[in-house]
Formats: sequence, C-alpha cells, structure tokens
Amino acid sequence: MTAMSVQPLRRRPFALDGNAALCSSGDWCDGKPLSTQLLNAYTLLIPEGERFVIRTCAPYLREAAPGLREELRRLFFQEGGHSREHERVLKAMRADGQSLDLFRKPLEWMFYRVIEPCSPGKLRLATAAAIEHHNAVIATHFLNRALLRGIRIGELRRLFLWHFAEEIEHKETAFKLLQSVSRNWLLRALGLALSFGTFMLALALGTILLAVKTGSAFSAGFWSEFMTHCRGCGLLATIVRESARYLSPGFAPSPQESRTLLDAALAELESLGVVRPPFREIPSRRTLPAAFRDRMAPSLERVRRLRPRNSYFGACIGGYDGAWVQSQGMRKLNFCTYSYLGLVGHPCIDEAAKAAIDRYGTGTHGVRLLGGNLELHEALESRIAACFEREAAITFSSGYVTNVSAIAALVGKGDHVLSDKRNHASIVDGCRLSEADVTRFRHNDMADLERRLSRLPDESRKLILVDAVYSMDGDAAPLQALTALRDRYPNTLLMVDEAHSLGVLGCRGRGIEEHFGCSGQIDVLMGTLSKTIPAQGGYIAGSRELIAFLRFNARGFVFSAALPPPIAAAALAALDLIESEGPARRARLMSSVDYFVGRLRDASFDVGNTASAIVPVLLGSESLAFDMARRCNALGLYTMPVAYPAVPKGEERLRLNVTYAHSREDLDTAVETLRMARDYL
Repeated sequence: MTAMSVQPLRRRPFALDGNAALCSSGDWCDGKPLSTQLLNAYTLLIPEGERFVIRTCAPYLREAAPGLREELRRLFFQEGGHSREHERVLKAMRADGQSLDLFRKPLEWMFYRVIEPCSPGKLRLATAAAIEHHNAVIATHFLNRALLRGIRIGELRRLFLWHFAEEIEHKETAFKLLQSVSRNWLLRALGLALSFGTFMLALALGTILLAVKTGSAFSAGFWSEFMTHCRGCGLLATIVRESARYLSPGFAPSPQESRTLLDAALAELESLGVVRPPFREIPSRRTLPAAFRDRMAPSLERVRRLRPRNSYFGACIGGYDGAWVQSQGMRKLNFCTYSYLGLVGHPCIDEAAKAAIDRYGTGTHGVRLLGGNLELHEALESRIAACFEREAAITFSSGYVTNVSAIAALVGKGDHVLSDKRNHASIVDGCRLSEADVTRFRHNDMADLERRLSRLPDESRKLILVDAVYSMDGDAAPLQALTALRDRYPNTLLMVDEAHSLGVLGCRGRGIEEHFGCSGQIDVLMGTLSKTIPAQGGYIAGSRELIAFLRFNARGFVFSAALPPPIAAAALAALDLIESEGPARRARLMSSVDYFVGRLRDASFDVGNTASAIVPVLLGSESLAFDMARRCNALGLYTMPVAYPAVPKGEERLRLNVTYAHSREDLDTAVETLRMARDYL
C-alpha cells in the first residue's frame, strides 16, 4: 500500500475569521522573536509562491497518470487556498506597515517575470518540487516541536497548522510528478539550488528585514534563538541535512515518514475548526411526502447527473481582485460579474456604506410605511428620479420583487399584458401573479406585437413588457418602435426593465432612452441596484401619480422590509459616481466589448446579435455547454453554462460579461482559453 493511499490529499475548505486579528507587530509566537519574523516572512512569499507551483505543474496535468492527475487537482485546490488565506494576512500586515512591499515586489518581479519565463519547463518543475521539499522540512520542524501551540493569535495558529499539515502531504505529489517527467539527478540538483537561491534566500532576507523593522534583531532573544537553530536539531541544520538527503540515490519522500505528526496536526486542526463555525449536517427528522418527492425527482436527477463532473458550477468565491476571483483554490479571470462599470469595491461606495452603518446600523426597524422609512431611502429615490428625468421613484428589496410587485399592482383580471418571449423570469412571474390575460409576442418582432395589439379592445388596459437589454442574448429592445406602437393604441402603457442597460447604453450610461434619444418616453421605467450599481434592490421611476399608487398598492413594497442603510447608501454613492465617472468608464467598456466581440467572431465563435456588455457564446447543446465551461474553469476562465430553462433547448451557451475592469490582455486570454477549450473537446 502506498503512502498516498494511506493519507490521500483532501479538499479542506479552510477560511480565516476576517473579524479576528490577523497581524501583530509584537512577538506573537510564544515570545520567540526569530520564529515570529520567520513566519511573517513566510506569509510574504506564500501568495505568489503557491501560484508559481500551480502554474508550473498545471501543464503536466493532462499527461499525468489518472491517480497522479487527481492528486495534482487536489494539490492545486490546497495551494490555491494557502495563497488566498495568506493574502488576507498579508493585507493585515500591510495595514500594520509590515508588508515590506519595497523588498517583496522587486523580488517577485525578478523571480516570476525574469527568472521563471527564462527557465525551461523541466527546470521550473524541479524547482517547484524542491520548494515543496523545503516547505515540508519547515512544516515538520514547527509541528514536531509543537511550536505552533505558542502562537498567541488564534487565527494565525489555525492558518499555519492547516498550511503546514498540508505541506507535509505535498512533498510526495510534487516529487512524483518530477519523477514522471524526468529522473535526471542533475536536474533535481539544479532545482534544489534554485530553491535555495530564490525561496530560501528570500525567506532569510525577509526574516532579517522584518526583524530590523520591528526591532527584534536588536534583542538578545533573537540571536539566542538563531544560535539554537544552527545546532543539530535546529531549523537551519535540519534544512541542510534534509537537502543532502533529497539528493541521495533512491530518495522517495512520503507523508508516511511523518504520519504520526501529520495525524496529530490534522486532529488539532479539527478541534480548532477547519472552517469556522465547523459545519455539522443534521439529518432531517421527517421525510418529504412521496407526492412532493415525485415532483422534485426529475430536477434532482438532472443535478445529480451534472454535479459530479461540474464542481465549478455554484462553487464559492473566496475573494475578488479586480477582474479576477479566487474560486476552487484557483485565481480565475471573471466573466460572470454584472459589475459592468467596475464599481464593486470602489472606495467611495465602500466608505458611504460604512458611514451609513455608523449612523443607522445594519438594518431598519420594519417596512417603509410602518417605521422603516429613512431619510437615506428618500434621498436615494430622489436621486434615481433625477438620474432618469422623472418626477419620482420608488425602491424595492430586489429586482425580482420590483417586477413581480409592479406588474401585479398595475394590471389584473380583464386586463391585457403583451410580453416579449425572452423577458426575464421576474416579468413572467409578475404576469402570472397579476391574473391578467397574457400574450407573448415573438422576440423583438414589432409586426407580431402590433398584430396582437390590434385584436384587443381600445377601452381595455394594455401593458407592454420588455427588457431593455436581454440578459441571455445581450441584444436591445427597439424602443422607438415600441413607443410608436404604445402611442398608436389607446390605454396602453410601456414598461421596460433596464437591469442590464444602466451604465452600458447611452453616451453617459443612462440606459436605453439615452441610447435611442427618446428621454422620458417609458411609462414605467424599472431597474436594479445590483448590477452596474453594486448594491441590492430594484426601483421604478415614473410620474408622481404612478409612484404614489405603487407606494400603497405594490405588495412587495408594502409588506417587505426596507433596504438596509448600507445598501441604500452604497447605491446613492454609485449613482453619484455614474454621474461623474460614468461616461469615461462606459467609453472604455464599450471599446472592450467591440474588441472582444470582434476577436470571438474572428475565432469563429457564434456570439449572436449582442449590442451590450453581455456576450453569449452559442453552443446549442447542454452537454457541450457544461463541458466547455468545465474546461474553461480548469484553465482559469471563470464562466458558467446557460441551459434550459434559462434559455430554450437547443440554444445552450456560455455567457461572458465584459466589464470596465477587463484589460485587452484579459480579453485576449479569454478568447485563447475559449479556443483551447473548444479544441480540447
């Protein structure tokens, strides 16, 4: 039985508690100044170092034996987690003035922009294997002497316990991959030398610089600990001894060597909580009735069929970094976001939300009509009305609730709704709830709409419903033709959902009216606060009479809690930014859209008739859409498949959303990744 079959790599979804202390300028490792600064220096190197290991090993994934391939996937998951969580500690160190950016950034540039590209692939792999060996030596030293129990900051103790336990597991996987590629002893020796000349040297320099910066280097305890590490059982002596063993003939590392130590570390980690709070699944006390299980069975069977091979679908996001996300232990280029103008994380918006919490707290005391109405809510609604040149506006708790509530309030039994066949599900559900007679016309087909309008009595109430930009296709509604039809038939209102057009259409990003040059022509202008505006909620803008009616008749407003203060403040600040920065951000966005669509068409991808930042890649098969998305995610492109019922069967696709944050290099990377995924399949 091999060591890896005894102690397999596992996916441990670890997460630090962001509310706890993650940094201290003092000696937090049991009063040991050298150990404290050594672990701090280790954190400086880990985020980019782990990404180097993933980048280096990834090209060999396809050719690896099935067992080794699965080990590598799990190693990538673990290394990505190490990078993500140490990055969080690094941010805390930066806030405390300990990130050594003037030392770290030039070093990273030299290692990963100069040395790495100039090194042959096999040499990079040998270096990665040697680095993993050195990591395991450091981890074993700290765990074997129970040094981590002396860490006074609880979250840092959990972090290093988790990281070091998994580093012990990694040494075999990296070495096995190297051996499967090349058994050349000289290559192994060169990799070890590069590990000393890069990782170990940087770790030593970082420790010394941090010790000088914090004053630890001028204490007797620092040098006393240094002398201890130089002796036979000290860390320095152990590194030298284990490096010599690494070069010996027949060397074959295994977690079995440290099995007792590894089991103890993992047991301690479990007691502290791998993820806080530790999740414990509680079985249901009552089984659902058979009739309900029968109704659920087809959908659940589809999920069971697709989920095992598509773990990326619905996977958690660990953090955002501009146009990139951390997911499944990887840094992925994000094309799933609705942040079209790149306003998520904008400091002005974040500060506005924090200030609202300081003033009002995190929530309201009830619904708007019964004690939950804040000055902030009315300021937001006034700002929305002014933005769209309307008399008034009203906000709801979500875009979905906005459509459902407004439609159900405006029409009822005996009234007529004419709805585009590709309208959003919230519009479809609003029509059902209204109990009005619903007629669906062909997508963007004004002749079909007019035929259906002409059959309805003049005296009947009629509501035309469309999306400004269709969320799955990216094409725009023909607003001028719609308003002309509305005006031609008496007692007709036009309601337009602007969820995906704000910030995208119009020279100032004011949406579809500005795009077509017909301001004020939409009777019921609906929009969301959760896409271009990085908050939550929805709104209706219109006449004072319309808004007053909805305020007392739209059930989603009357009976739903008011928007939380930080959300309302964030939305208000975002509207101010759209006013000041929107035109420039929108111009860059649309330039990127034009470039991206052109590149995709040149690569023979079918992107339909998109006129917005939503770019579909039409595939026509559910299995192909999921396979493409799976391959793209494995290659670092964060995109999702869209299948029935979100789109009709036979129109399955990937949907990619371009944003202000995407650079031309990002767009080129996405096109090349899509091409590689297609060629692979």
